[in-house]
Amino acid sequence: MEEFAMKYYYSFARRLAALTLFLLVPISGGALVYGQGFQGGPGQRLQLAGLELGSSLPDDLAVFDVGQNKVKLNSLLEGHYTVLVSGCLTCPAFLRSYSGVEAVHRDYASQDVQFYYLYKALAHPENNGYVQVFTIGERFAHIEDAKMRLGTQIPWLADPISNEVTNTFGTTPNSEFIFDPDGKIVHMQVWSSGRQLRTALEDLFGPVGDPTKISDLQLPEVIPLNSPTRGVVESINFSETLIPILIDPTIDGTTYYVKLRAEVTDALLRTGSGQMYLGFHLDPIHRVHWNNLVDPISYDLTMPTGTTVTPSSGSAPKVEQVSDNDPREFLVDVTDWRSDDSITLSVNYYACDEDDRWCRAVSQNYTIQLERDLFGGGVIGRSFRGGGRGNRSGDDAGLAWQQMMRFDTSGDGKISMEEAPDPLKRRFGDMDINNDRFIDEQEMKQMIGRMRGGRRRGR
Repeated sequence: MEEFAMKYYYSFARRLAALTLFLLVPISGGALVYGQGFQGGPGQRLQLAGLELGSSLPDDLAVFDVGQNKVKLNSLLEGHYTVLVSGCLTCPAFLRSYSGVEAVHRDYASQDVQFYYLYKALAHPENNGYVQVFTIGERFAHIEDAKMRLGTQIPWLADPISNEVTNTFGTTPNSEFIFDPDGKIVHMQVWSSGRQLRTALEDLFGPVGDPTKISDLQLPEVIPLNSPTRGVVESINFSETLIPILIDPTIDGTTYYVKLRAEVTDALLRTGSGQMYLGFHLDPIHRVHWNNLVDPISYDLTMPTGTTVTPSSGSAPKVEQVSDNDPREFLVDVTDWRSDDSITLSVNYYACDEDDRWCRAVSQNYTIQLERDLFGGGVIGRSFRGGGRGNRSGDDAGLAWQQMMRFDTSGDGKISMEEAPDPLKRRFGDMDINNDRFIDEQEMKQMIGRMRGGRRRGR
């Protein structure tokens, strides 16, 4: 069974890239790419993940193929030029760009170029009603919806629930690659573009006569999922951008018709005291709704010693509407929650199928950790706000260090020269302040502090 870990959303990727580019990416004359947000050209965010033109993917990087078998990704790349585009059903960039990729596919698939989409953790949970999945089977259910709702002809691969491929790709939500028959990268960019993909393939294979237009494909219009009733239960509104944290459902073979979403204020994440949002969202792939004729959903929290949560238990309000699919949301106050302790949540609810053929009483459990969920995605208006303003928590050094720990293969909590990817090697001497041939978290904080000081002086 795949280990549960779903972490991240793309506003963080942009923000972290802007920070780490200062540290990692030199340009001509020894200057650095930094200033008004992320200014790097296409691919630099991918280079921060150690990917460069001419490089290959790790040999052990695994993916689920179209037959839902876990295989090495490199085995799918051998012997063919391969286009690989990441996306999901809640990523606006993918939904805007996939039609152009489909047009390119129609023109170049006959020239021994194979195409794949990679389905990944949701960029914006709750867009179009979708929520983060807990199992690989649920991820493939999303893929089936994508085929039906988007009319895609390109086959889909699935990132494991551990999100290892997305992590290797620098946690970008809609990246685009071309690999040569030896598995080496010959084209890559952070955001997929049918126009730029076509240009790259024309450079490799030459242009095609009478290229396919998007209008030729007659793709369906992308519309939100239908819902039985909306607006029955009042939503909780926040002026502060919340931060998703890790949850671990007890996967015991039962279906999680309802999925927990846990988010916290910046104060709670930094100090252990603040507010936590608990949202229980019906998963549309299971085609269920709330039955309001029975007891409403209820939760109960078990805290570690010394931690207080108020209220530690609760139930949703009774409503007159017979059925609906609105989320059931709660806001609790937390004090003295240590990051190395976890909170246990138990939840009880009834789930009914959309045709009212059955209703089931369900009891399920979660472990909640006070750790930022790097693949959790950002809910628009709650844990993501447009204009690049998502989650400005002030803990930039901590976020950057969490991302850097991907390269800590020895597990000693530091980055050695040998472990560092090539872009970091080029700036290693600047970051290794004490000259011990390692970069530690304190040195990261000092460098980002110096970066902030430089920005203030430049204003």
